[in-house]
Amino acid sequence: MNATLLEKEEPELSERLWNLLNKPLRMICQHTLSTGHLFSADARPPRHPVTVGSQATPIGRKRWRLTQLEPGMLTFSGYGSYGGIFVAYGPHITEPLLAAGSVVAIVDKKDLDNLMKAGKAVWNAQFITHKLMTMTIRRKR
Repeated sequence: MNATLLEKEEPELSERLWNLLNKPLRMICQHTLSTGHLFSADARPPRHPVTVGSQATPIGRKRWRLTQLEPGMLTFSGYGSYGGIFVAYGPHITEPLLAAGSVVAIVDKKDLDNLMKAGKAVWNAQFITHKLMTMTIRRKR
């Protein structure tokens, strides 16, 4: 799947994510219990402290409630082990909590069906098979 960085809307977060992807980044996917069509992807924490967002103090130019996310939107909280990226893969998100970071990329429309399949696979792995699900994000020019 492909996603487009929102460089105009979130230039600092986009640059931070782009720089983080100087090598492909493998992330562990976890599905939320009650939020609906949303899962997080977490990378290995960095060796040195970095600023990251939280629901109490989100980072980015715009604050997003999870219920405002549309299918294909990706939020980025800076890095770290708490929701580095949240992936909205479908239209049913029920938690009106703040995202830890702003929307930094949007999955291409042609890939939304595959994103839904991936989200359902993460859900299935989390609650039925208990198998580790990972995703790798990388740069594409």
